Amino acid sequence: MGQGRDAGAENDEALVDAGTAARQGDSLRSEHAHADGASERSVADVGRAAVWIALVPALWLLFGSRIGTFGTDSAHAYWNVWRVGPYALPPGSPDAFNYSPAFAQVVYPLTLLPWPVFLTIWSLLLAAALVWLLWPLRPRWRWLVLAYVGPPALLIGNIEAFLAVAAVCGLRHPASWAFPLLTKVTPGLGPLWFVVRREWRQAAVAVVSTAVVVLASWALSPGLWTRWWDFVVDAPTPPTQDHYPPLEFRLVAAFGVLVWGAVKGRRGAIAVAMMLAMPLWSSGVLVVLAAIPRLRREDRSPHS
Repeated sequence: MGQGRDAGAENDEALVDAGTAARQGDSLRSEHAHADGASERSVADVGRAAVWIALVPALWLLFGSRIGTFGTDSAHAYWNVWRVGPYALPPGSPDAFNYSPAFAQVVYPLTLLPWPVFLTIWSLLLAAALVWLLWPLRPRWRWLVLAYVGPPALLIGNIEAFLAVAAVCGLRHPASWAFPLLTKVTPGLGPLWFVVRREWRQAAVAVVSTAVVVLASWALSPGLWTRWWDFVVDAPTPPTQDHYPPLEFRLVAAFGVLVWGAVKGRRGAIAVAMMLAMPLWSSGVLVVLAAIPRLRREDRSPHS
């Protein structure tokens, strides 16, 4: 009997020792995991701080030589369109207006304002669009990304940020795709996204809405649409595009990315495909990727 009790006690002690060892093992693993996580966060913090520091010379290089031309790259062409007449200036020349008559007609009231007032309003709209697009990012990254994306986007004054907004809104409001289709044209990939996903109603709304805008604009000025068509068809490829892949190649790549995203349900692919499909490439096309945080949030939405 004594031996049985001794054996039982030994078993109990062994179980206690095993439990203690297991807890110690769990504690050590937890400490190692915590240390690894802290190390990763430390590296990320150092990297983020370095990128913040690099922002200063980056902005100096950006604005040092171009501050006097703020907004004149694209925004001034929108403001000046009715002063020189749509499509009166050849493609690629300063202040050349490339978009459809519908866009020119929509911005007409703003073009009546003095240039400084127009530029201020336009810049505020672009800034608001970028803040809204990037807001889903974590605060530690949100302001850093905005600090890099915002200044060049405002300096150029092009509509890429508005195209990104249209991409996000177009998922729930397909009529929004009329904007890219009637400005840059080739990045208007929303109807194709809906077709691949067999969302026929959304595709029809996008196409019909665009057609309605075209008809209303044509009724106001049918001659402008003929001139715009001739302007687009006859436009030569600017020399600035010589170092980029040709548009035909990029459209094929954009189609592949869009189809993959539509099949997999990866909405961020829309922004990548739009960037690839931009008719003229420059560093500014990267602004379209600002749509990705909002599009990825749509992936996680219960209503998506």
